[in-house]
Amino acid sequence: MGIKSVLVSCALLASLPAHAGGLFQPIELTDPELAQLRGRYVLPDRIISFGVTMTSMWQNSAGQVIGAQVNLNVDGRSQPSLTVTAIDQNIGTGTVVAGNGNISGGAGLNTVQGIVQSVRTAGDLNSGLNDLSINITRNSGGTVPQTGAPLNGSFSRSNDAGAVSITPAGGGLQMAITPTNGQGFAQQQIGAGNITQQANITGSVNNVQNLAALNVALRDNPGLNNAANCAWEQLRALRKSGY
Repeated sequence: MGIKSVLVSCALLASLPAHAGGLFQPIELTDPELAQLRGRYVLPDRIISFGVTMTSMWQNSAGQVIGAQVNLNVDGRSQPSLTVTAIDQNIGTGTVVAGNGNISGGAGLNTVQGIVQSVRTAGDLNSGLNDLSINITRNSGGTVPQTGAPLNGSFSRSNDAGAVSITPAGGGLQMAITPTNGQGFAQQQIGAGNITQQANITGSVNNVQNLAALNVALRDNPGLNNAANCAWEQLRALRKSGY
């Protein structure tokens, strides 16, 4: 008899505030998918905190920086929090030359399901980084401190380097950077089962980063050690009987 399909919706998401609850949608798993999940789980009482961090940043040739960081954090002792921190710096001097590069194509990237990472450049001396990481820590003494202002709906910030905006999109969040002087465009989006990280650079001497991280903090379960010791004692008793 096949395993019945179920509607998977994490209990922690049920308590999300209105502005964070729409980031994730329940997904119905098929029998083959459920079969692959057997034995791969973490008991809820072992999770100290769970969070997602998204960071996008653009630095131009003059050392001017625009960007933002979004943190979604859930732990067992407080309400989930969704915060945003603006990245607004000027760490150098110089002149920004207007970008004149041309990037064509790439429309198919918006239709890919899963994880999409793309860096395309039509200028000189540029660097781009898309990175997705999963960080699991154990024996943590507590939750990760959260900084920034509460994110309610949309967010925008601008300076001499350009403008960054955060908006709800496709059941998740989209972060977009539009630099000044025609240097290109950067975008990062998470939600609806997809993660997209893109950078199109049409100027020169730019540094662009799209970073996403899933952070899980676990506590050790001493009960497992006790159970293992009990099983070992039973095996030792069997040796006397010739097993």
